[in-house]
Amino acid sequence: MLGAERIGHGIAAINDPKLMDLLAERRIPLEICPASNVKTGALARQLGREDARIEDHPLPKLLRHGIPIVLSTDDPAMFHTTLHEEYANAARMGLHEEELDRIVEMGFEHAFLPPGEKRGA
Repeated sequence: MLGAERIGHGIAAINDPKLMDLLAERRIPLEICPASNVKTGALARQLGREDARIEDHPLPKLLRHGIPIVLSTDDPAMFHTTLHEEYANAARMGLHEEELDRIVEMGFEHAFLPPGEKRGA
């Protein structure tokens, strides 16, 4: 209805299977910032816990559900992270090398660039 091209953070989708289905079906990517999700307490809130660790992150479940994922750093200066560290966080969540490679590819697929400037176009 709103024509979303990408949703920032979006980890709350883990609580709504129908929303997860819709995101996967429409190929609407979630821009996920794992370090930010942990440090702001957003991850703990979504999991209904007092605190949460990076290993508790739902990114693997979202990805394996077929939802496109784009990794981001949110605000590197505030959260003291880099994109390289966010990929390391994704690996700590139990993602396999092929899944990490796919996330890299999705970063190009879902970049906010004119179609002729995207990788493979």
